[in-house]
Amino acid sequence: MIAAVLPNETREKAISVTKRLLPALESAGIGCLLPVKLRGLFPELPDSAFAEEEALFKAADVVTPVGGDGSVIRAAKRAALHGKPVLGVNAGHLAYLCSLDGENLSDLKKLAAGDYKLQRRLLLRAEVYSGGKKTREHLAVNDVVFCRGREIGLVSLNITADGKPIRAFLADGAIFATPTGSTAYSMSAGGPIVEPTLEALLLTPVCPHSLALRPYLFSPDTRFTVSGTAKGGGEVCFSCDGEETLTLRAGDEVVIERSEKSVNFVSLTSDHFIDVLNKKIL
Repeated sequence: MIAAVLPNETREKAISVTKRLLPALESAGIGCLLPVKLRGLFPELPDSAFAEEEALFKAADVVTPVGGDGSVIRAAKRAALHGKPVLGVNAGHLAYLCSLDGENLSDLKKLAAGDYKLQRRLLLRAEVYSGGKKTREHLAVNDVVFCRGREIGLVSLNITADGKPIRAFLADGAIFATPTGSTAYSMSAGGPIVEPTLEALLLTPVCPHSLALRPYLFSPDTRFTVSGTAKGGGEVCFSCDGEETLTLRAGDEVVIERSEKSVNFVSLTSDHFIDVLNKKIL
């Protein structure tokens, strides 16, 4: 078995955890590959331990990001494109998506022995259409978020679900979330907590200017379209998993639906998702 180890090089703790992780992988009989761009951070490793990204993902049996939830999300999207499972190693603070930390690296022996479970999580696909032509496409593990641009204020969003318009959506923004993302921004905005392996899509308004506008839970096969304007002529922006923020031009439309890709998270424990909630969130 080979693990693609992807430490967050911007975090000193992630590098120190990785330096403990590598001998633990070797002890468990698991080989490792790291991105070649990190060669200078691990001078003790042979050249054979490094590979370019495409070769790294093709060779790996499991993708092992080291960092916080952001590191896991970025790695999970790339792993999904290659059909590889993900085992997050905690070197952050909350790290809700990490099932391993520096205190239980001995559990890697379970991975080598095949003593683990895979939790399949659905992903969202967001496609941007301008003038009727698709201009961009993005994947999201947690959520796709719409909000006002630089100025604080309301946005008026036109949202349809399978072609059926949802009532006037006047709010600070809107969150389209997966069950995995139900414990992220959506939860903070008052959305429901959903068991992460369920198949469903969430729509959570952010500070709606209406007593009737509440969170929605939809079938996983629902297809949403979104366009909108900001009060006073401001910008409407959206972002996938809190990464690059994009500005929508007048007439642009975003189509959000379940991706044909999914990602499998490795679980080395018997913890129920309620156990994880109790430990890390509640």
